[in-house]
Amino acid sequence: MKLLKFYTFLIITLFYVNLNSQNLEKPNILFIAIDDMNDWIGPLKGISITKTPNLDQLAKRSVVFSNAHCSSPACSPSRLSVMTGVLPHKSNILDNQWYDGPKWREISSLKNIETLDQFFKNRGYKTLGGGKIYHSLAPPWTLMNQADPTGWDFYFPNISAPIPFQIRGKKEIINPDSFKGKRHKYFTWGPLEVEDQKMSDYHVVDWVISELEKEHNKPLFLAFGLFRPHMPWEVPKKYFEMFPLETIESLNILENDLEDAYDHGRRKWHKFVKDNKQWKKVIQAYLASIAFADNQIGRVLRSLESSKHHKNTIIILWSDHGMHIGEKENWEKFTLWEESTRVPLLINYPGMTQKGILCDEPISLIDIYPTLSELAGFEPPTHCDGESLIPQLNNVSFERKKSALTSFRFSSGEIGHALRSKNFRYIYYMSNNLEELYNHEIDPNEFENLAYNPKYSQKIQLFRKELNNRLELKKDGNLNVLSPTGYTVYNGRIKKNKFIPISKINNDPK
Repeated sequence: MKLLKFYTFLIITLFYVNLNSQNLEKPNILFIAIDDMNDWIGPLKGISITKTPNLDQLAKRSVVFSNAHCSSPACSPSRLSVMTGVLPHKSNILDNQWYDGPKWREISSLKNIETLDQFFKNRGYKTLGGGKIYHSLAPPWTLMNQADPTGWDFYFPNISAPIPFQIRGKKEIINPDSFKGKRHKYFTWGPLEVEDQKMSDYHVVDWVISELEKEHNKPLFLAFGLFRPHMPWEVPKKYFEMFPLETIESLNILENDLEDAYDHGRRKWHKFVKDNKQWKKVIQAYLASIAFADNQIGRVLRSLESSKHHKNTIIILWSDHGMHIGEKENWEKFTLWEESTRVPLLINYPGMTQKGILCDEPISLIDIYPTLSELAGFEPPTHCDGESLIPQLNNVSFERKKSALTSFRFSSGEIGHALRSKNFRYIYYMSNNLEELYNHEIDPNEFENLAYNPKYSQKIQLFRKELNNRLELKKDGNLNVLSPTGYTVYNGRIKKNKFIPISKINNDPK
Protein backbone atom coordinates (compact mmCIF):
# COMPACT_ATOMS: atom_id res chain seq x y z
CA MET A 1 0.00 0.00 0.00
CA LYS A 2 2.82 2.42 0.89
CA LEU A 3 4.55 1.62 -2.41
CA LEU A 4 1.32 2.28 -4.31
CA LYS A 5 0.83 5.65 -2.61
CA PHE A 6 4.44 6.59 -3.36
CA TYR A 7 4.04 5.60 -7.02
CA THR A 8 0.84 7.64 -7.30
CA PHE A 9 2.54 10.64 -5.68
CA LEU A 10 5.48 10.29 -8.07
CA ILE A 11 3.20 10.20 -11.12
CA ILE A 12 1.32 13.32 -10.04
CA THR A 13 4.57 15.14 -9.18
CA LEU A 14 6.08 14.36 -12.58
CA PHE A 15 2.84 15.41 -14.25
CA TYR A 16 2.98 18.81 -12.58
CA VAL A 17 6.66 19.25 -13.41
CA ASN A 18 5.84 18.55 -17.05
CA LEU A 19 2.80 20.85 -16.90
CA ASN A 20 4.73 23.76 -15.42
CA SER A 21 7.64 23.34 -17.80
CA GLN A 22 5.37 23.54 -20.84
CA ASN A 23 2.72 25.94 -19.68
CA LEU A 24 3.18 28.73 -17.14
CA GLU A 25 -0.43 29.89 -17.46
CA LYS A 26 -3.43 28.30 -15.85
CA PRO A 27 -5.25 26.15 -18.40
CA ASN A 28 -8.71 27.00 -19.65
CA ILE A 29 -11.33 24.31 -19.13
CA LEU A 30 -13.97 23.49 -21.72
CA PHE A 31 -16.54 21.49 -19.77
CA ILE A 32 -19.04 19.68 -22.04
CA ALA A 33 -22.06 17.98 -20.43
CA ILE A 34 -24.26 15.81 -22.64
CA ASP A 35 -27.75 14.70 -21.61
CA ASP A 36 -28.79 11.03 -21.81
CA MET A 37 -25.99 9.88 -24.12
CA ASN A 38 -25.22 6.18 -23.75
CA ASP A 39 -22.39 4.18 -25.35
CA TRP A 40 -23.85 4.41 -28.88
CA ILE A 41 -20.94 6.58 -30.03
CA GLY A 42 -17.95 5.68 -32.17
CA PRO A 43 -15.33 5.73 -29.39
CA LEU A 44 -17.35 3.31 -27.20
CA LYS A 45 -18.60 1.04 -30.02
CA GLY A 46 -22.00 0.48 -28.40
CA ILE A 47 -23.70 0.08 -31.79
CA SER A 48 -22.05 -0.35 -35.17
CA ILE A 49 -24.17 1.98 -37.33
CA THR A 50 -23.73 5.12 -35.25
CA LYS A 51 -22.23 8.21 -36.90
CA THR A 52 -20.27 10.48 -34.57
CA PRO A 53 -17.33 11.83 -36.61
CA ASN A 54 -16.65 14.73 -34.26
CA LEU A 55 -16.54 12.59 -31.14
CA ASP A 56 -14.34 10.17 -33.10
CA GLN A 57 -11.89 12.99 -33.84
CA LEU A 58 -11.90 14.17 -30.23
CA ALA A 59 -11.24 10.60 -29.11
CA LYS A 60 -8.16 10.42 -31.34
CA ARG A 61 -6.50 13.14 -29.29
CA SER A 62 -7.92 12.22 -25.87
CA VAL A 63 -7.90 9.56 -23.23
CA VAL A 64 -11.21 7.72 -23.59
CA PHE A 65 -12.51 6.12 -20.41
CA SER A 66 -14.36 3.12 -21.81
CA ASN A 67 -15.50 1.87 -18.40
CA ALA A 68 -16.84 5.13 -16.96
CA HIS A 69 -20.07 5.19 -14.97
CA CYS A 70 -22.42 7.74 -13.45
CA SER A 71 -22.91 7.92 -9.70
CA SER A 72 -26.69 7.80 -10.14
CA PRO A 73 -28.79 7.05 -13.25
CA ALA A 74 -30.92 10.20 -13.16
CA CYS A 75 -30.23 13.84 -14.06
CA SER A 76 -30.54 15.50 -10.67
CA PRO A 77 -28.37 13.21 -8.50
CA SER A 78 -25.81 12.54 -11.22
CA ARG A 79 -25.19 16.16 -12.11
CA LEU A 80 -25.23 17.35 -8.52
CA SER A 81 -22.64 14.75 -7.54
CA VAL A 82 -20.38 15.82 -10.42
CA MET A 83 -20.64 19.49 -9.50
CA THR A 84 -20.32 19.02 -5.72
CA GLY A 85 -17.96 16.04 -5.59
CA VAL A 86 -20.28 14.36 -3.05
CA LEU A 87 -21.71 10.89 -3.69
CA PRO A 88 -25.53 10.59 -3.79
CA HIS A 89 -25.78 8.17 -0.87
CA LYS A 90 -24.13 10.82 1.32
CA SER A 91 -26.33 13.70 0.19
CA ASN A 92 -29.42 11.42 0.07
CA ILE A 93 -30.29 12.86 -3.34
CA LEU A 94 -30.80 9.48 -4.96
CA ASP A 95 -33.46 10.27 -7.55
CA ASN A 96 -34.69 13.20 -9.63
CA GLN A 97 -35.62 16.32 -7.67
CA TRP A 98 -38.06 18.74 -9.28
CA TYR A 99 -37.48 21.97 -7.36
CA ASP A 100 -36.12 25.19 -8.83
CA GLY A 101 -32.93 26.79 -7.54
CA PRO A 102 -30.21 25.37 -5.30
CA LYS A 103 -32.49 24.01 -2.57
CA TRP A 104 -29.98 21.18 -2.18
CA ARG A 105 -28.02 23.72 -0.11
CA GLU A 106 -30.45 22.95 2.72
CA ILE A 107 -28.81 19.52 3.07
CA SER A 108 -26.20 19.69 5.82
CA SER A 109 -23.54 17.80 3.84
CA LEU A 110 -23.86 20.24 0.92
CA LYS A 111 -24.60 23.50 2.72
CA ASN A 112 -21.15 25.08 2.70
CA ILE A 113 -19.13 23.13 0.16
CA GLU A 114 -17.53 24.70 -2.89
CA THR A 115 -19.16 23.50 -6.06
CA LEU A 116 -16.92 22.87 -9.05
CA ASP A 117 -17.83 26.23 -10.59
CA GLN A 118 -17.29 28.03 -7.28
CA PHE A 119 -13.96 26.27 -6.84
CA PHE A 120 -12.61 27.76 -10.05
CA LYS A 121 -14.26 31.14 -9.57
CA ASN A 122 -12.69 31.44 -6.12
CA ARG A 123 -9.26 30.74 -7.64
CA GLY A 124 -9.28 33.43 -10.28
CA TYR A 125 -11.18 31.80 -13.12
CA LYS A 126 -13.92 33.39 -15.18
CA THR A 127 -16.84 30.96 -14.88
CA LEU A 128 -19.28 30.91 -17.78
CA GLY A 129 -22.17 28.45 -18.06
CA GLY A 130 -24.88 27.74 -20.59
CA GLY A 131 -27.50 25.09 -21.25
CA LYS A 132 -28.02 22.09 -18.97
CA ILE A 133 -25.21 21.61 -16.46
CA TYR A 134 -27.05 21.09 -13.19
CA HIS A 135 -30.49 19.49 -13.46
CA SER A 136 -32.61 21.95 -15.39
CA LEU A 137 -35.60 22.16 -17.70
CA ALA A 138 -37.15 24.77 -19.95
CA PRO A 139 -40.32 25.17 -22.01
CA PRO A 140 -42.22 23.11 -23.02
CA TRP A 141 -41.31 21.58 -19.63
CA THR A 142 -41.58 23.36 -16.32
CA LEU A 143 -38.95 26.08 -16.07
CA MET A 144 -36.26 25.21 -13.51
CA ASN A 145 -32.50 25.23 -12.87
CA GLN A 146 -30.78 23.78 -9.81
CA ALA A 147 -27.50 25.66 -10.33
CA ASP A 148 -26.21 27.91 -7.56
CA PRO A 149 -26.04 31.41 -9.10
CA THR A 150 -23.06 32.38 -6.95
CA GLY A 151 -20.79 30.06 -8.93
CA TRP A 152 -21.17 31.80 -12.26
CA ASP A 153 -19.97 35.10 -13.67
CA PHE A 154 -22.50 34.68 -16.49
CA TYR A 155 -25.08 32.08 -17.52
CA PHE A 156 -26.65 31.71 -20.97
CA PRO A 157 -29.45 32.42 -21.72
CA ASN A 158 -29.84 33.18 -18.00
CA ILE A 159 -29.68 31.36 -14.70
CA SER A 160 -33.48 31.09 -14.51
CA ALA A 161 -33.92 29.79 -18.06
CA PRO A 162 -30.82 27.75 -18.88
CA ILE A 163 -32.20 26.08 -22.00
CA PRO A 164 -33.67 28.11 -24.87
CA PHE A 165 -37.17 27.26 -26.01
CA GLN A 166 -37.31 24.02 -27.99
CA ILE A 167 -39.50 23.50 -31.03
CA ARG A 168 -41.66 20.35 -31.07
CA GLY A 169 -42.69 18.01 -33.86
CA LYS A 170 -46.02 17.95 -35.66
CA LYS A 171 -48.72 15.89 -33.96
CA GLU A 172 -49.31 13.71 -37.00
CA ILE A 173 -45.61 12.74 -36.90
CA ILE A 174 -44.96 12.23 -33.19
CA ASN A 175 -48.42 11.12 -32.08
CA PRO A 176 -50.45 9.78 -35.03
CA ASP A 177 -54.02 8.65 -34.50
CA SER A 178 -52.97 5.14 -35.48
CA PHE A 179 -51.02 4.67 -32.24
CA LYS A 180 -52.55 2.24 -29.75
CA GLY A 181 -52.40 2.90 -26.03
CA LYS A 182 -51.01 5.74 -23.94
CA ARG A 183 -47.44 6.88 -23.48
CA HIS A 184 -45.75 9.78 -21.69
CA LYS A 185 -46.25 13.08 -23.52
CA TYR A 186 -42.49 13.51 -24.02
CA PHE A 187 -41.82 9.90 -25.02
CA THR A 188 -42.01 10.88 -28.68
CA TRP A 189 -39.84 10.63 -31.79
CA GLY A 190 -39.86 11.86 -35.35
CA PRO A 191 -38.16 14.21 -37.82
CA LEU A 192 -38.53 17.98 -37.67
CA GLU A 193 -38.90 19.96 -40.90
CA VAL A 194 -36.48 22.62 -39.66
CA GLU A 195 -32.80 23.49 -39.88
CA ASP A 196 -30.37 23.18 -36.97
CA GLN A 197 -30.73 26.89 -36.24
CA LYS A 198 -34.21 26.27 -34.82
CA MET A 199 -32.89 23.92 -32.14
CA SER A 200 -32.16 25.12 -28.60
CA ASP A 201 -28.77 23.38 -28.49
CA TYR A 202 -27.70 25.26 -31.60
CA HIS A 203 -28.18 28.58 -29.79
CA VAL A 204 -26.22 27.41 -26.75
CA VAL A 205 -23.36 26.39 -29.06
CA ASP A 206 -23.53 29.77 -30.85
CA TRP A 207 -22.96 31.41 -27.48
CA VAL A 208 -20.04 29.09 -26.64
CA ILE A 209 -18.41 29.92 -29.97
CA SER A 210 -18.82 33.64 -29.30
CA GLU A 211 -17.00 33.25 -25.98
CA LEU A 212 -14.16 31.29 -27.58
CA GLU A 213 -13.69 34.11 -30.07
CA LYS A 214 -13.33 36.74 -27.34
CA GLU A 215 -10.33 38.05 -25.42
CA HIS A 216 -10.44 37.09 -21.75
CA ASN A 217 -8.27 38.51 -19.00
CA LYS A 218 -8.71 35.43 -16.81
CA PRO A 219 -8.46 31.71 -17.44
CA LEU A 220 -11.82 30.29 -18.49
CA PHE A 221 -14.02 27.67 -16.93
CA LEU A 222 -16.43 27.50 -19.87
CA ALA A 223 -19.19 24.96 -19.24
CA PHE A 224 -22.09 24.12 -21.50
CA GLY A 225 -24.67 21.39 -21.67
CA LEU A 226 -26.43 19.92 -24.69
CA PHE A 227 -30.00 18.73 -24.13
CA ARG A 228 -29.96 16.18 -26.94
CA PRO A 229 -30.03 13.19 -27.10
CA HIS A 230 -32.55 13.58 -24.24
CA MET A 231 -36.11 12.80 -25.27
CA PRO A 232 -38.23 13.80 -27.06
CA TRP A 233 -36.17 12.34 -29.90
CA GLU A 234 -37.14 15.04 -32.36
CA VAL A 235 -34.33 16.57 -34.42
CA PRO A 236 -34.03 17.88 -37.98
CA LYS A 237 -34.98 15.43 -40.71
CA LYS A 238 -31.49 15.24 -42.19
CA TYR A 239 -30.25 13.34 -39.13
CA PHE A 240 -32.99 10.73 -39.53
CA GLU A 241 -32.00 10.31 -43.16
CA MET A 242 -28.52 9.28 -42.01
CA PHE A 243 -30.06 6.05 -40.65
CA PRO A 244 -32.50 4.46 -43.14
CA LEU A 245 -34.81 2.02 -41.40
CA GLU A 246 -33.70 -0.85 -43.63
CA THR A 247 -30.14 -0.50 -42.27
CA ILE A 248 -31.20 -0.81 -38.63
CA GLU A 249 -30.82 -4.26 -37.16
CA SER A 250 -32.67 -5.52 -34.12
CA LEU A 251 -30.89 -5.10 -30.81
CA ASN A 252 -29.48 -8.10 -28.98
CA ILE A 253 -32.35 -8.54 -26.54
CA LEU A 254 -33.19 -11.52 -24.33
CA GLU A 255 -36.89 -12.27 -23.92
CA ASN A 256 -37.97 -12.52 -20.28
CA ASP A 257 -34.69 -10.97 -19.21
CA LEU A 258 -36.27 -9.75 -15.98
CA GLU A 259 -36.97 -13.25 -14.70
CA ASP A 260 -33.67 -13.36 -12.83
CA ALA A 261 -33.35 -9.63 -12.21
CA TYR A 262 -35.04 -6.83 -10.30
CA ASP A 263 -38.36 -5.83 -11.85
CA HIS A 264 -38.16 -2.07 -12.34
CA GLY A 265 -41.92 -1.74 -12.80
CA ARG A 266 -41.59 0.37 -15.95
CA ARG A 267 -42.87 -1.99 -18.65
CA LYS A 268 -45.71 0.21 -19.94
CA TRP A 269 -43.44 2.13 -22.30
CA HIS A 270 -42.01 -1.12 -23.61
CA LYS A 271 -45.48 -2.47 -24.31
CA PHE A 272 -46.39 0.74 -26.17
CA VAL A 273 -43.34 0.48 -28.42
CA LYS A 274 -43.94 -3.19 -29.19
CA ASP A 275 -47.69 -2.86 -29.72
CA ASN A 276 -47.12 -0.06 -32.22
CA LYS A 277 -44.11 -1.72 -33.90
CA GLN A 278 -41.94 1.36 -33.28
CA TRP A 279 -38.70 -0.20 -32.00
CA LYS A 280 -36.63 0.43 -35.14
CA LYS A 281 -38.07 3.93 -35.49
CA VAL A 282 -37.05 4.71 -31.92
CA ILE A 283 -33.53 3.37 -32.55
CA GLN A 284 -33.40 5.57 -35.64
CA ALA A 285 -34.60 8.60 -33.65
CA TYR A 286 -32.11 8.08 -30.83
CA LEU A 287 -29.23 7.66 -33.30
CA ALA A 288 -30.42 10.79 -35.10
CA SER A 289 -30.43 12.70 -31.81
CA ILE A 290 -26.88 11.52 -31.06
CA ALA A 291 -25.77 12.57 -34.55
CA PHE A 292 -27.32 16.01 -34.02
CA ALA A 293 -25.49 16.39 -30.69
CA ASP A 294 -22.25 15.25 -32.34
CA ASN A 295 -22.63 17.95 -34.98
CA GLN A 296 -23.01 20.63 -32.32
CA ILE A 297 -19.94 19.31 -30.50
CA GLY A 298 -18.04 19.54 -33.78
CA ARG A 299 -18.96 23.20 -34.16
CA VAL A 300 -17.45 23.95 -30.75
CA LEU A 301 -14.31 21.89 -31.34
CA ARG A 302 -13.63 23.58 -34.69
CA SER A 303 -14.11 26.98 -33.09
CA LEU A 304 -11.70 26.12 -30.29
CA GLU A 305 -9.15 24.80 -32.79
CA SER A 306 -9.17 28.09 -34.69
CA SER A 307 -8.98 30.21 -31.53
CA LYS A 308 -5.95 31.35 -29.56
CA HIS A 309 -7.09 29.14 -26.67
CA HIS A 310 -6.63 25.75 -28.32
CA LYS A 311 -3.13 24.99 -27.02
CA ASN A 312 -4.02 25.80 -23.43
CA THR A 313 -7.50 24.32 -22.97
CA ILE A 314 -8.48 21.13 -21.20
CA ILE A 315 -11.46 19.49 -22.86
CA ILE A 316 -13.60 17.21 -20.74
CA LEU A 317 -16.75 15.66 -22.20
CA TRP A 318 -19.18 13.53 -20.21
CA SER A 319 -22.79 12.40 -20.11
CA ASP A 320 -24.85 12.35 -16.94
CA HIS A 321 -26.06 8.75 -17.46
CA GLY A 322 -26.82 6.23 -20.16
CA MET A 323 -30.06 5.23 -21.87
CA HIS A 324 -32.07 2.05 -22.29
CA ILE A 325 -33.61 1.44 -25.69
CA GLY A 326 -35.71 -1.55 -24.67
CA GLU A 327 -33.08 -3.65 -22.92
CA LYS A 328 -34.65 -5.47 -19.96
CA GLU A 329 -37.98 -4.00 -21.09
CA ASN A 330 -36.88 -0.53 -20.02
CA TRP A 331 -36.80 2.85 -21.74
CA GLU A 332 -34.90 5.90 -20.50
CA LYS A 333 -32.55 5.27 -17.56
CA PHE A 334 -33.43 4.76 -13.86
CA THR A 335 -31.80 1.32 -13.45
CA LEU A 336 -28.50 0.01 -12.09
CA TRP A 337 -27.62 -1.97 -15.23
CA GLU A 338 -24.91 -1.18 -17.76
CA GLU A 339 -27.19 0.63 -20.23
CA SER A 340 -28.11 3.17 -17.54
CA THR A 341 -24.75 3.69 -15.87
CA ARG A 342 -22.11 3.50 -18.62
CA VAL A 343 -21.32 6.94 -20.02
CA PRO A 344 -18.92 8.69 -22.38
CA LEU A 345 -15.98 10.37 -20.62
CA LEU A 346 -13.17 11.89 -22.69
CA ILE A 347 -10.33 14.10 -21.43
CA ASN A 348 -7.85 16.00 -23.58
CA TYR A 349 -5.11 18.35 -22.44
CA PRO A 350 -2.92 19.36 -25.40
CA GLY A 351 0.68 18.35 -24.89
CA MET A 352 -0.10 16.57 -21.65
CA THR A 353 -2.50 13.66 -22.04
CA GLN A 354 -2.03 10.59 -24.19
CA LYS A 355 -3.80 10.56 -27.54
CA GLY A 356 -6.36 8.06 -28.77
CA ILE A 357 -5.91 5.72 -25.82
CA LEU A 358 -8.65 3.67 -24.16
CA CYS A 359 -8.64 3.23 -20.40
CA ASP A 360 -10.81 0.30 -19.26
CA GLU A 361 -10.27 0.80 -15.54
CA PRO A 362 -13.54 1.40 -13.62
CA ILE A 363 -14.08 5.15 -13.45
CA SER A 364 -16.84 7.22 -11.84
CA LEU A 365 -18.04 10.69 -12.80
CA ILE A 366 -17.41 11.58 -9.15
CA ASP A 367 -13.73 11.62 -10.15
CA ILE A 368 -14.18 14.66 -12.41
CA TYR A 369 -13.95 17.30 -9.65
CA PRO A 370 -10.59 16.22 -8.15
CA THR A 371 -9.18 15.53 -11.63
CA LEU A 372 -9.91 19.01 -12.98
CA SER A 373 -8.68 20.72 -9.82
CA GLU A 374 -5.36 18.86 -10.00
CA LEU A 375 -5.00 19.40 -13.76
CA ALA A 376 -5.29 23.13 -13.07
CA GLY A 377 -2.59 22.86 -10.39
CA PHE A 378 -4.80 23.06 -7.30
CA GLU A 379 -5.30 20.76 -4.33
CA PRO A 380 -8.73 19.10 -4.48
CA PRO A 381 -11.08 19.97 -1.61
CA THR A 382 -11.19 17.44 1.20
CA HIS A 383 -14.95 16.90 0.73
CA CYS A 384 -14.46 15.27 -2.69
CA ASP A 385 -15.40 11.60 -2.68
CA GLY A 386 -13.72 10.88 -6.01
CA GLU A 387 -10.10 10.19 -6.89
CA SER A 388 -8.00 12.05 -9.43
CA LEU A 389 -7.62 10.41 -12.83
CA ILE A 390 -4.13 11.82 -13.38
CA PRO A 391 -2.50 8.39 -12.85
CA GLN A 392 -4.69 6.97 -15.64
CA LEU A 393 -4.10 10.02 -17.86
CA ASN A 394 -0.41 9.18 -17.65
CA ASN A 395 -0.79 5.41 -17.79
CA VAL A 396 -4.16 3.98 -18.78
CA SER A 397 -3.21 0.62 -17.26
CA PHE A 398 -2.65 2.11 -13.80
CA GLU A 399 -4.96 -0.01 -11.66
CA ARG A 400 -7.92 1.42 -9.79
CA LYS A 401 -8.46 -0.23 -6.43
CA LYS A 402 -12.15 0.71 -6.13
CA SER A 403 -15.13 -0.20 -8.26
CA ALA A 404 -17.34 2.54 -9.70
CA LEU A 405 -20.26 3.05 -7.30
CA THR A 406 -23.76 3.90 -8.58
CA SER A 407 -26.76 4.43 -6.30
CA PHE A 408 -30.43 5.04 -6.99
CA ARG A 409 -33.82 5.29 -5.30
CA PHE A 410 -36.50 3.63 -7.42
CA SER A 411 -40.07 4.91 -7.67
CA SER A 412 -41.09 2.04 -5.38
CA GLY A 413 -38.86 3.50 -2.66
CA GLU A 414 -36.32 0.69 -3.05
CA ILE A 415 -32.71 1.87 -2.80
CA GLY A 416 -30.09 -0.02 -4.78
CA HIS A 417 -26.34 0.21 -5.19
CA ALA A 418 -24.16 -1.10 -8.00
CA LEU A 419 -20.43 -1.72 -8.09
CA ARG A 420 -18.78 -1.94 -11.52
CA SER A 421 -15.29 -3.38 -11.51
CA LYS A 422 -13.13 -4.00 -14.54
CA ASN A 423 -15.02 -7.16 -15.50
CA PHE A 424 -18.04 -7.50 -13.20
CA ARG A 425 -21.18 -5.68 -12.15
CA TYR A 426 -22.63 -6.33 -8.70
CA ILE A 427 -26.01 -4.91 -7.60
CA TYR A 428 -27.61 -4.97 -4.17
CA TYR A 429 -31.23 -3.93 -3.53
CA MET A 430 -31.42 -3.04 0.13
CA SER A 431 -35.08 -3.41 1.12
CA ASN A 432 -35.58 -6.65 -0.78
CA ASN A 433 -32.13 -7.97 0.12
CA LEU A 434 -31.63 -9.08 -3.49
CA GLU A 435 -28.39 -9.36 -5.44
CA GLU A 436 -27.33 -9.45 -9.07
CA LEU A 437 -23.92 -10.31 -10.50
CA TYR A 438 -22.86 -10.13 -14.14
CA ASN A 439 -19.59 -11.22 -15.73
CA HIS A 440 -18.84 -8.75 -18.54
CA GLU A 441 -16.05 -10.88 -19.95
CA ILE A 442 -18.56 -13.47 -21.10
CA ASP A 443 -21.88 -11.64 -20.80
CA PRO A 444 -21.62 -7.97 -21.90
CA ASN A 445 -25.41 -7.75 -22.22
CA GLU A 446 -25.97 -8.81 -18.61
CA PHE A 447 -28.34 -11.60 -19.57
CA GLU A 448 -27.42 -14.07 -16.81
CA ASN A 449 -27.54 -13.17 -13.14
CA LEU A 450 -24.76 -15.14 -11.42
CA ALA A 451 -25.44 -13.98 -7.88
CA TYR A 452 -26.89 -17.35 -6.89
CA ASN A 453 -24.30 -19.45 -8.69
CA PRO A 454 -22.00 -21.08 -6.11
CA LYS A 455 -19.04 -20.76 -8.49
CA TYR A 456 -19.11 -17.01 -7.85
CA SER A 457 -19.47 -17.11 -4.08
CA GLN A 458 -16.01 -15.63 -3.48
CA LYS A 459 -16.66 -12.81 -5.94
CA ILE A 460 -19.97 -12.06 -4.20
CA GLN A 461 -18.20 -11.87 -0.83
CA LEU A 462 -15.61 -9.42 -2.15
CA PHE A 463 -18.29 -7.13 -3.55
CA ARG A 464 -20.32 -7.34 -0.34
CA LYS A 465 -17.29 -6.34 1.68
CA GLU A 466 -16.48 -3.43 -0.63
CA LEU A 467 -20.06 -2.16 -0.58
CA ASN A 468 -20.23 -2.37 3.20
CA ASN A 469 -17.01 -0.38 3.46
CA ARG A 470 -18.04 2.20 0.85
CA LEU A 471 -21.50 2.82 2.32
CA GLU A 472 -20.32 2.59 5.93
CA LEU A 473 -23.35 0.49 6.83
CA LYS A 474 -23.96 -0.03 10.52
CA LYS A 475 -26.11 -2.59 12.29
CA ASP A 476 -27.71 0.05 14.48
CA GLY A 477 -28.37 2.42 11.59
CA ASN A 478 -31.40 2.81 9.34
CA LEU A 479 -29.86 0.92 6.43
CA ASN A 480 -29.89 -2.82 5.95
CA VAL A 481 -26.60 -4.60 6.49
CA LEU A 482 -25.34 -7.05 3.91
CA SER A 483 -25.33 -10.64 5.07
CA PRO A 484 -22.15 -11.15 7.17
CA THR A 485 -22.44 -14.93 7.35
CA GLY A 486 -20.99 -15.77 3.97
CA TYR A 487 -22.41 -16.77 0.62
CA THR A 488 -25.67 -18.67 0.74
CA VAL A 489 -25.94 -21.82 -1.34
CA TYR A 490 -28.97 -22.98 -3.27
CA ASN A 491 -29.72 -26.15 -5.21
CA GLY A 492 -27.69 -25.33 -8.30
CA ARG A 493 -30.04 -23.05 -10.19
CA ILE A 494 -32.60 -20.31 -9.74
CA LYS A 495 -35.94 -22.05 -9.42
CA LYS A 496 -38.17 -21.32 -12.39
CA ASN A 497 -35.69 -18.60 -13.32
CA LYS A 498 -37.08 -16.43 -10.56
CA PHE A 499 -35.03 -14.06 -8.45
CA ILE A 500 -34.87 -15.45 -4.90
CA PRO A 501 -34.23 -13.28 -1.83
CA ILE A 502 -31.17 -14.33 0.17
CA SER A 503 -33.34 -14.95 3.21
CA LYS A 504 -35.32 -17.64 1.34
CA ILE A 505 -32.36 -19.61 0.05
CA ASN A 506 -31.36 -22.74 1.93
CA ASN A 507 -27.88 -22.52 3.37
CA ASP A 508 -27.23 -26.19 2.59
CA PRO A 509 -26.99 -27.61 -0.93
CA LYS A 510 -29.61 -30.15 -1.92
